[in-house]
Amino acid sequence: MATHRVTHEANIPNPVNPNICDSFQAQLGAQVTFAGVTGIQTITEVSPQTWPFNLSSPMTVPNPTTIHIKTTGLTVGTAYPFNVSQTCASGVQKSVTIIP
Repeated sequence: MATHRVTHEANIPNPVNPNICDSFQAQLGAQVTFAGVTGIQTITEVSPQTWPFNLSSPMTVPNPTTIHIKTTGLTVGTAYPFNVSQTCASGVQKSVTIIP
């Protein structure tokens, strides 16, 4: 009888679906789908801070291209700020904190 080895992909990041008006946590490489977006909004970098997304700043949401957290150049436990154009009760600056 033949033996078959089943391989599992390790370290696949969990996708996240944060509200555009909230800061959130995500793993390196996680897919990000922003919820609560009114119309088309813009997400921009907070200069000179590190931009945490795979698409260049500014980026629009909803976006026809899949948005991910970068897979390199970010540090676990660090919060990376960004601005949103949507009017939010908590202001326009949000952040993503990288988790293991």
